[in-house]
Amino acid sequence: MSAYKTPGVYVEEIVKFPPSVAQVETAIPAFIGYTEKAKKKEDNDLLLEPKRITSMLEYETYFGFSEKETTIGINVTNANQANEEVLVTQPSNPSPFKMYYNMQMYFANGGGPCYVTSVGTYTSARTNNNTNPVLLEEVGNNGFKGLKEGLEAIEYIDEVTLLVFSDATSLTSDTDFYSLYSLALTQCNKLQDRFAIIDTYSDKEYDDGGGDVDPVEALRSKLSLGKDYLKYGAAYFPYLNTILDFSYDEDSIDIQGLEESLSVQADNVIDGINLTELDGLLTVLVDTKNAIDGAGNEVALTFKNDAISSVKNIISYLEDITTSINDLVSEAEDSGEASLTAPSTSMTTWMDSNLEAILADLHGKVFKLQQDDTEGKLIGSLTSNATNVFGLLDITDEVDMTNNGIYTSLEDQTTTNELFALKGAIDGLGGVTTLPSLSDLKVDNNALYNKIKSEIGLLPVKLAPSATMAGIYAKVDSDRGVWKAPANVGLNYVYAPSVNISHDAQKDLNVDTVAGKSINAIRSFVGKGNLVWGARTLAGNDNEWRYVSVRRFFNMAEESIKKASEQFVFEPNDKNTWVRVKAMIDNFLTQQWRAGALAGPTPEKAFYVSVGLGETMTAQDVLEGNMIIEIGMAVVRPAEFIILKFSHKMQEA
Repeated sequence: MSAYKTPGVYVEEIVKFPPSVAQVETAIPAFIGYTEKAKKKEDNDLLLEPKRITSMLEYETYFGFSEKETTIGINVTNANQANEEVLVTQPSNPSPFKMYYNMQMYFANGGGPCYVTSVGTYTSARTNNNTNPVLLEEVGNNGFKGLKEGLEAIEYIDEVTLLVFSDATSLTSDTDFYSLYSLALTQCNKLQDRFAIIDTYSDKEYDDGGGDVDPVEALRSKLSLGKDYLKYGAAYFPYLNTILDFSYDEDSIDIQGLEESLSVQADNVIDGINLTELDGLLTVLVDTKNAIDGAGNEVALTFKNDAISSVKNIISYLEDITTSINDLVSEAEDSGEASLTAPSTSMTTWMDSNLEAILADLHGKVFKLQQDDTEGKLIGSLTSNATNVFGLLDITDEVDMTNNGIYTSLEDQTTTNELFALKGAIDGLGGVTTLPSLSDLKVDNNALYNKIKSEIGLLPVKLAPSATMAGIYAKVDSDRGVWKAPANVGLNYVYAPSVNISHDAQKDLNVDTVAGKSINAIRSFVGKGNLVWGARTLAGNDNEWRYVSVRRFFNMAEESIKKASEQFVFEPNDKNTWVRVKAMIDNFLTQQWRAGALAGPTPEKAFYVSVGLGETMTAQDVLEGNMIIEIGMAVVRPAEFIILKFSHKMQEA
């Protein structure tokens, strides 16, 4: 109360209610991995900068899309016959970058706000090491960061509660893989506010350099931290076959079974240069120009559309030839034959300075003709100088079309010049064959093209389960609460686990009698679908921290109460403050009890909060500035095993 000196009326507000505890978010994952881009305003300004997003649209805006596959296998048998068959196989060298697909699975399974930390772009990672682009950490000071640097960047984001490594399974060794997860569990133990969702390095036996190892046994032997660290993580097995669609590069995917002779392709290119057709197109253009010339504005403008159509037809003709020649050059270069390098280069040079240049200018002239509104302007666009239509085609209205200009230039290509030389070099090699790409079929055989795309769409994208489980955690937290075990829950966008786990097989996953490192199974059940069928942490033999829901509820309660208690720092360490703190925590835990998070018929049976001199503190504690509050909670635990006991009953009547 302040000292009043001036007469008047004063208002004082008296605080009657205790302060409250606001529950912190429980399912805010941090995804750490490689992205197509990392751009907010400038290129790479989001590298190692955790960015909060809430949707796939935001992810695509800041981080782009998936890397396109180039090694999907396609084999066509009995092409263009009634018994035509298409066999499509998984990429032989799949992209190691899985972040985009994992984000799709996260949001599809109930995910909400999250953080994305890009440690590098696809391009930069491949520039550093095209064979093994995913790094654990930066090597030396080469500027190429790894997943470890991403983990370090996310340490300072207080809101994060889950850790997910989207590209960890692409690390070069399981030693790096489990070193990364050990670092993640260490961070969780240090901060005590987050939880790691862990994958196995593979979903099948693999060679770790010392022989074939089982992925489950590898996790248990190589994740060698103590119980105080393992309680902050949960592992899931196996991988998931999803219904997501691969992103792929149609130009890079070759079609087996449709081999073409390069010599035949060259013949087809030359045959496709139909000079008779060109003669007709040029003649129509000249006739149209002559009809305009001297006709006066009114009559001339009636021929304007004819002139435009004539030029467009010539453009279409030249574009078809350009495409066929460029395809031939591309196939010749892809063949790897050294003798085709020089003629291919010469052909490309001629194309750039002739057909390509002419076409670029002709498109501009079409636009100019569309704007012309007098006879003089039309004639000017067609013939006034070397940069207009007649000049570009090198023709006049006085000379036979077959004796000059574009006609002669293309004719020479078929008989003596660069194209003819390229064909000769190809013929000299004998039976060189090429494979058409998927993009080639789009024009040549649209029906087969669509059939192949449909088959590719059926290929499952196989992913480690951690990102999907992050979505499940978020969904369960939202629907029920963090105290509900994220298990017995169906998975969206999953048509089957990559490995079928039976009832008996799960026994050894769920209970590890040696070290207690439980691994939660994802199983397929007839009539139920694909379900998460496990809820244990890696401290599976610990009665306190066995269950994921218990650990995560404590994380939430500890962080929420910690933040709410900060307002009492430097308050008088006396009974008045103790009562206020205790009331605040009591109210919060009572709310949790009412929600079903704490077990007990009454709040007193479900939790306790103790604070006070002679109760949790000594006089020395008070002198040292310590306010010690002890909180005990009976968090509900999942009914992991339901045992039904049946017996006979004697007949009584």
